[in-house]
Amino acid sequence: METDNRKRNVVLEAIVHEKERRIALRFPYDVELITVAKELGARWSNTRKVWHVPNGSDTLKTVFAAYKGRAWVDYSALRNNSHQAKPKPIPAAPPPMVPEAFLRKLERMRYSPNTIRVYTDHLRQFMAFHSGRDLEQMGQAEIHAYMDHLAARKVSVSHQNQAVNAIKFHYEKVLGGSRRSYRIDRPRGEKRLPNVMSEAEVKRLLDVPMNIKHKAMLLLIYSAGLRSGELLALRPHDLDRDRMLLRVHQSKGNKDRYTLLSPKALAAVDAYLVQWQPRRMLFEGQDGGPYTAESLRQVFRTALAKAGIARKLTLHCLRHSFATHLLEHGTDIRYIGALLGHSSVKTTEVYTHVTPRTLGRITSPLDRL
Repeated sequence: METDNRKRNVVLEAIVHEKERRIALRFPYDVELITVAKELGARWSNTRKVWHVPNGSDTLKTVFAAYKGRAWVDYSALRNNSHQAKPKPIPAAPPPMVPEAFLRKLERMRYSPNTIRVYTDHLRQFMAFHSGRDLEQMGQAEIHAYMDHLAARKVSVSHQNQAVNAIKFHYEKVLGGSRRSYRIDRPRGEKRLPNVMSEAEVKRLLDVPMNIKHKAMLLLIYSAGLRSGELLALRPHDLDRDRMLLRVHQSKGNKDRYTLLSPKALAAVDAYLVQWQPRRMLFEGQDGGPYTAESLRQVFRTALAKAGIARKLTLHCLRHSFATHLLEHGTDIRYIGALLGHSSVKTTEVYTHVTPRTLGRITSPLDRL
């Protein structure tokens, strides 16, 4: 008979333990749940009486996967800014709790843990804006009032679009679209070009002195065009050494794909494996738990500083640079899209606007006069 996991909850809470940002796993004594916590690399705190793991969005994804089918993971207390160990004013009222049906539907439709967290937070903010109102009784007028509020705050287009998606999900997927008719105006999109490093800058970055683990991570991201979460989710068996391919499992959009496995990157990874010998994931933290996205970003920032690159760049620009450099060397844009995991070539076409070598072959009409 199937176990009713609704009675077994694992509550996640952001804490600071020994000056380190952690996520506490709170649950009543349960041998199976404790075993899972240990498999996650969680440590026990005698002072707080909780198991705890590193704080990070990729850790959250790993926790969800580990407890799936065993317990319901309650992350409502885990706020977007909960990792910041700053004193906060006591709120006048506790934050509203989103309907359980909303959370269940998101999980049932296999939304990623990060999307679930973002949608939950946006719906909670919508409910807080209309404090005291019944969520099921609100409609188009309340939704438009909240959109006007976001526009007045001048939030980013992506922020407002995420809010739109979260609200639409509740009223259409959870409550059923036939219950009411409403229209949500989406903001006009912002067209921004991806930030790209030159090949010389990438070489300077990857040549700076760093330990073999950090070098292997940066080499893989650039050589395979990976997102940070994709790198941190890799396992040793994802390295297809015979075909020199790298398998990316259940990435953005729940899609599997293969991308390039560079011989140079593989050599660095093999040297790292000999020295570190990870147990489960390809890249793990010092305590054997998941390597956090924030730690990976810090590796990139440190390498930038050592390379003397003062431009404001993010780790994701290595993925943009991978695509742009392939395009500059004549790789078909359709193949680049497949390596990146894009569903449409239109998504990949943005790189045609930032290729200096392509632009350099075009002559200004002034120079033809």
